[in-house]
Amino acid sequence: MRVKHNHSVGIILFRRFPRSVKFLLIKQHQGHWGFPKGHIETGERHIDTATRELHEETGITKINLLSRRVLLRDDYYFDKETVRIHKIVDYFIAETETQRVRIDGKEILNFKWCTLEKALERLTFKESKKILKQAVKIIKEHI
Repeated sequence: MRVKHNHSVGIILFRRFPRSVKFLLIKQHQGHWGFPKGHIETGERHIDTATRELHEETGITKINLLSRRVLLRDDYYFDKETVRIHKIVDYFIAETETQRVRIDGKEILNFKWCTLEKALERLTFKESKKILKQAVKIIKEHI
């Protein structure tokens, strides 16, 4: 089986609400729930990809990155028809005070601000749940 490599960059975005910290999840047009992310364009730095994709998918531009370097990496394989996909997603973590989200309704179908418990229920893939748990540990060190 042929292997195709796929690399994306995203942001795990959180917001402090009066009684909890919530994470922004988006529902992709394919139907799964995850984090804002996308492919690197030619000549683009990872940080630029992450912030561009966040803006394109959610309309959010005002964020405070916990670090200007990638903090988490999701690395897994899946099969799609006759091809094995090696998927790598590098994640930054950021906080926002913005609650308003603007989705396009085409690439992104829906969004939800979720507590950790609700996010773990809603996320489609086990890899995403694992990454969120790792992100929470990093966030707790910063807030």
